[in-house]
Amino acid sequence: MASPWRAYGAGAPKVLEGVKIVELATVIAAPSCCALLSDMGASVIKVEGLGVGDTWRLQNYTPDGAAAEWQCGPHFANNNRGKRSVQLNVKDKTHLAAFKKLLATADVFVTNVRPAALERSGLDYPTLAKEFPSMIYAICLAWGLDGPQKDDPGYDLGAFWAAGGLMDFSKDTDDSNVGTFPPGIGDHTTGVQLAAAIAMALYHRERTGQGQLVDACLLRAAIWGMAFPLMNTATALGKQFVRQPRTDAFNETMNTYKCADGQWLQLLGLDTKRFMPKMIQALGLDASKVQGLNHKQIIELFDSHFAKQPISYWEERLKAAGMWYTRAKRLDEVIQDPQVLADGGIVPVPWFKYNVAGSPIKLGCSDRHGPAGPPPAPGQHTASVLREAGVDDA
Repeated sequence: MASPWRAYGAGAPKVLEGVKIVELATVIAAPSCCALLSDMGASVIKVEGLGVGDTWRLQNYTPDGAAAEWQCGPHFANNNRGKRSVQLNVKDKTHLAAFKKLLATADVFVTNVRPAALERSGLDYPTLAKEFPSMIYAICLAWGLDGPQKDDPGYDLGAFWAAGGLMDFSKDTDDSNVGTFPPGIGDHTTGVQLAAAIAMALYHRERTGQGQLVDACLLRAAIWGMAFPLMNTATALGKQFVRQPRTDAFNETMNTYKCADGQWLQLLGLDTKRFMPKMIQALGLDASKVQGLNHKQIIELFDSHFAKQPISYWEERLKAAGMWYTRAKRLDEVIQDPQVLADGGIVPVPWFKYNVAGSPIKLGCSDRHGPAGPPPAPGQHTASVLREAGVDDA
């Protein structure tokens, strides 16, 4: 069957074409939000400090690297594609005045600068709301705008993984070491949430003409992501969280199993009554030998069988039995996965020798999904953008 995305919106404008965004943000979360909005057609102006600009440019950057043309590493390139770069020092009065002229032309202002610093420069929400009442003011912080930690610094490893409970939740036992967690996951999650909030605020402005404050943060993103374990323990049931290692999991058909070649399978049999017969069939077991066993004993039995054959053998057996499953893929497998490539999870772009992460969002109003263009070099568009905004001697 042909992809439904080719049936509608052929050649139509992207949904956010005509929307102008000024981004005063660094590192990952807020810039990733603006990358998604750029993918959807918005014009994004990234305002960077003088010198190297956004210091995240230096992450994995080498002078002869894949993204050296734009003086950045590949991850910065992914999160800043399609933007224009202006370099200003907003602590300087002349530069701040130029920045305000940029804001006067903007529909949305996106920042991850902490409130105290914004206030010192007169870029806090109460001040700008008076000057630009129709502008949407979107702020993305680690801890949110309220509470005792609202002015604290933070990255996703702290506010998302650690403070959100994910690090502790991942331990097999109370005495286990905390594992190593990949940075950026909380950032990208929060970036999508911020993009959705901005879209809602734009819709509200379309109806009322009013701008408003939009707030997304890493900690709340973690809490929302952890809603299942949180709601099932202390919040809803008043219970203490009890760890459940895979060797004693409550649902044997929703567990992970290691195959003979060292690869892991994730079973997806949520309904044990429905999927246990399928598992018994796939493993070639006698059902009578499974009856009466507890969870731990069943998992030991399953473990012993999966350990006898490679993952490809078990995938065939599971599929034939009608069992739901997927393999736990390595990163090098993910970027070459036929499903990922076919559905646009990883996309080729003409300006980069490697594929990049595609937008997680698709809209049927346009068939032109994906990155609008390459990332900018630091300050590449300073003169032209300021000239457009009417700044003298730009």
